Amino acid sequence: MLIFLINKIFPPASSPRRILLVLFWTFCLNFVFGTAFFLAERHVQDGLSLADGIWWAMVTMTTVGYGDFYAQTPIGRFLVSYPTFLLGIGLLGYFLGSVADAVIKGASARRKGLKPVMKKNHFLICGHPSTSKVLQIIEELRETELYREATFVLVTSTIEELPDKLATEGVLFVRGRPQSEDILRKAGVEKCTGVFVLAENRDSEDADAQTFATSAIIESISRECGRDIHVVSELIGRQNLKMMRRAGADGIVAHEGITDCLLVQEFLSPGVNEIFHQIITNRIGSQFHILKTRLQGKKVRDIQIAALEHPNNMQIIGLIQNGNFILNPSNQHIIGQNERLIILAEKTSDFEDVEESILAQNAPSS
Repeated sequence: MLIFLINKIFPPASSPRRILLVLFWTFCLNFVFGTAFFLAERHVQDGLSLADGIWWAMVTMTTVGYGDFYAQTPIGRFLVSYPTFLLGIGLLGYFLGSVADAVIKGASARRKGLKPVMKKNHFLICGHPSTSKVLQIIEELRETELYREATFVLVTSTIEELPDKLATEGVLFVRGRPQSEDILRKAGVEKCTGVFVLAENRDSEDADAQTFATSAIIESISRECGRDIHVVSELIGRQNLKMMRRAGADGIVAHEGITDCLLVQEFLSPGVNEIFHQIITNRIGSQFHILKTRLQGKKVRDIQIAALEHPNNMQIIGLIQNGNFILNPSNQHIIGQNERLIILAEKTSDFEDVEESILAQNAPSS
């Protein structure tokens, strides 16, 4: 009966609104019961004030029951205390239930991808080809010192609820098509650090077209908000490479042909596969790094010698010149403006040390 009356007073609404209504009526009844207690007991309890009555009402309604004040008159006991007990217990139960309901609904909404993401400097993973693939991307990026604590947001319409394995890793979820600008903004694309656009269905003829659409929208949002959003897109067919470049992605990874070439190389030189694996993973060994350099006018030979003399192992593998990738360049090649170096090292800071030492050697003495 009590719950029925409370539901009549507080009709079903959103959980936050219900909680605010309960709190409002709780304080109203606290004042009413406190005033009634004061009026009923002031003649028999010396020094009793209105503030004492309100304090008694709150202590009684919350079932704390300190006992510093209690009703001594029949009116105070039966006409004031009884309703305070009953309504207090009912309101408290209703309030706690509303809070629990709000927490459960909020957690469920987040798990189902219905809540907007209020994060910044996070990563978006657009597409869910498989949970294992998404996990591998997350684990690889977190192997780097810079992104060890990175937050990831999965954006996809192919699942209804975030898988347990991803939830355990602290991954957030926004349900919807990554090709929708509203969904991307809901995932906080304007404030993110980078985006991985995955092909969800490799067998679909439209897989690359969907990836193109997602990449192009993100590039448009990036220009609009004036913030560089680094995008790496997965490409299924190399014949679509030219189209994908028009989307403005910073990096494009094409699967087609890589496995075939690797199979042949493994046949010709057994063990190549393991070398290839070490190079592409952050978990073991060294990796390729493409770096801007301040060593314009220096010979590749001199940079290579300085790298070899560094305590940590590294190699100058090649360079990028006007968009062309040149591996194993001539030792006599002189580094020009806007050229970038390709190095093999465990961390980029090692090459920064080499760069500083070369510049220091050529600095004019004072």
